[in-house]
Amino acid sequence: MKPLALIGGTVITPLEERVTDLIVDDGLVVNVGTLDHGSTKLETLDVSGCYVTPGLIDLQLNGGPACNFWTDPTDKELSAFCRAQVAAGVTAFLPTIITDDVKHIMKNVKFLESLGVGESGIGKDFGRVAACDSRMPGIHLEGPCLSPQRPGVHPPEWIKPFSRSIAEQLNSPSVRLMTIAPESDSSDEGVKFLLSNNVVPSLGHSNATFEEANLAFDRGVRLMTHTYNALPPLHHRAPGAVTAAMLDERVTCCVICDGLHVDAAAVKILFKLKGAEKMILVTDAAQIGTTGGGLVGSSIVLSEAVRNVVDWRVATFAEAIRMATYNPARIMGWLDRIGELSEGKCADIVVWDRETLKIKHVFVSGEKVA
Repeated sequence: MKPLALIGGTVITPLEERVTDLIVDDGLVVNVGTLDHGSTKLETLDVSGCYVTPGLIDLQLNGGPACNFWTDPTDKELSAFCRAQVAAGVTAFLPTIITDDVKHIMKNVKFLESLGVGESGIGKDFGRVAACDSRMPGIHLEGPCLSPQRPGVHPPEWIKPFSRSIAEQLNSPSVRLMTIAPESDSSDEGVKFLLSNNVVPSLGHSNATFEEANLAFDRGVRLMTHTYNALPPLHHRAPGAVTAAMLDERVTCCVICDGLHVDAAAVKILFKLKGAEKMILVTDAAQIGTTGGGLVGSSIVLSEAVRNVVDWRVATFAEAIRMATYNPARIMGWLDRIGELSEGKCADIVVWDRETLKIKHVFVSGEKVA
């Protein structure tokens, strides 16, 4: 098979933006730069008038109408769900499991691991799951270590205080991100255990005060789950965890930009304080989502969140792409493989129409999948 050259697009790496060409061979990006357009050694695709970006990465994806990671999705359901995500430009995501009995959570974790979910696979096969187009390089546990004061839609009967003991019970090779309410652990042993086991702790569903949140950040927490949601509201006399995250330059804030979970003006405030470097777009999409009139997760895909922050004039398209690609890869430690278009990285690529920001082509490991 000949190497593939994407010709004449505006490439957003996303650390730079320029009109150039991009060459893919054996599932990897091998060159970003102008090439000999007369070469017969390359298969070519004209992408002039288009943006060319890395594939999108969603760190919080509970499922969709036909697939629920809280239960046991069949291979067929999972494959269909992944196809839908890839069609929307999402080439990697963390299946997210919410609060339940620990035994049930671990049953679901082991089920997903049996399908191949996790960081296995070298080079272009990183995080690949058989019969699925998108990568699933790990699992996000959103619970059970949440605040009983901020459960959201999580069943309160299964919520447990965060501690090293519960962290040990939830430990598994594929678990890479865990949302916690850190204020319930007076020691730093729980966070230490997560960090030493390559698990990213994220403050969320927490009733932490400003001081308690700052203590968690000092102990090594560097991420906030769906900022604003299931957290104490901003208040001038009780600034709370959200204000602490906004002011701490070490902390990256995830946010759901569907226009329902967070108002556009609140997203603008967050962007003013954190910038494109310290924000991550997530969907928190779920089986029910917003279809019933409530907020049981969202009902959007990540490419919609990208378009929303552009339409709301919160960020440029390049900045929105950074928040949906480079930043999640950076916080998870995947930048050597995905999240950026540069030599040696996996050729996960989305081609967007420059005018409409609609997706025209999607590639995973250099293969056209949508």
